[in-house]
Amino acid sequence: MLTPVAHADVQSGMKAFKAKDYKSAYTEFDSAAKTNDRDAQYWMGRLYDAGLGVEEDADKAYSWFEKAAQQQHAEAQRVLGAYYEEGKSVRRSYEKAVEWYAESASQGNAKAQRNLGGLYQDGLGVKPNLSLAKDLYTQSADQGNLKAKRNLAYMYYFGAGVRRDYAKAAALFTETSVAGLGKADYDLGRLYYRGQGVSKNLTTAAKYFTKSAKSGHGDAQLLLGRLHLLGSGVPKNASEAYYWLTLAASQDAPAAQKLIRKAKSSLSASQIDDAEKRAMAFRPK
Repeated sequence: MLTPVAHADVQSGMKAFKAKDYKSAYTEFDSAAKTNDRDAQYWMGRLYDAGLGVEEDADKAYSWFEKAAQQQHAEAQRVLGAYYEEGKSVRRSYEKAVEWYAESASQGNAKAQRNLGGLYQDGLGVKPNLSLAKDLYTQSADQGNLKAKRNLAYMYYFGAGVRRDYAKAAALFTETSVAGLGKADYDLGRLYYRGQGVSKNLTTAAKYFTKSAKSGHGDAQLLLGRLHLLGSGVPKNASEAYYWLTLAASQDAPAAQKLIRKAKSSLSASQIDDAEKRAMAFRPK
């Protein structure tokens, strides 16, 4: 049972942590952790894991996370699952990752549900089970987990363990894109580009490709360059096409080379030089 003193230490530790006073946070959490308070033990793990207020030490982090996890701290259990999945401080063991994720997921931890779903989908540490993966993703998505929604969208897009449903995929990709999960922008743009689950709309496709391309997505850069080259969904602009296609080519997109030659043929030397300078200065946003 959490003592009043331990509770006060944890609260003080949280206040210091939020203020980025990690040394003070360490002092407060350490005091409470020594009384076997699971929340303090979890936060001690966080500090050692990230090297906040202490020297980074994955072994010590694991030790604290394990203490908290054994007291049914759901997030500590999830973190242990991640340690085993990644082989961090311990020998990689998908089986143990499954065990810890399952413990955490049973308490409703959305990230653990998503991670466990991924292991069932890929058959790591367990026999592949797409139906169970879908159920776990759904449980996580229902709590607002964006990555789980994106994983569900892929299942519907490819018909993996479910009946293929482009409309459901589009709805889920839209949710994740609106919420700011950048990786969903390309996926959603592709649906509008192809007219899958939504009415074909190249202008909308270009909007999503632009967002994704600015984040450095090579395929989005390729398709955005193509749209600018053809004047489809956006004004025809060979210079802009050359810029995006050059970026796509730098990410080993073979299809970009032919389009680059076509764009280049209608540009002056100075326009080519300007586009190449822009490409060299590009930094993902």
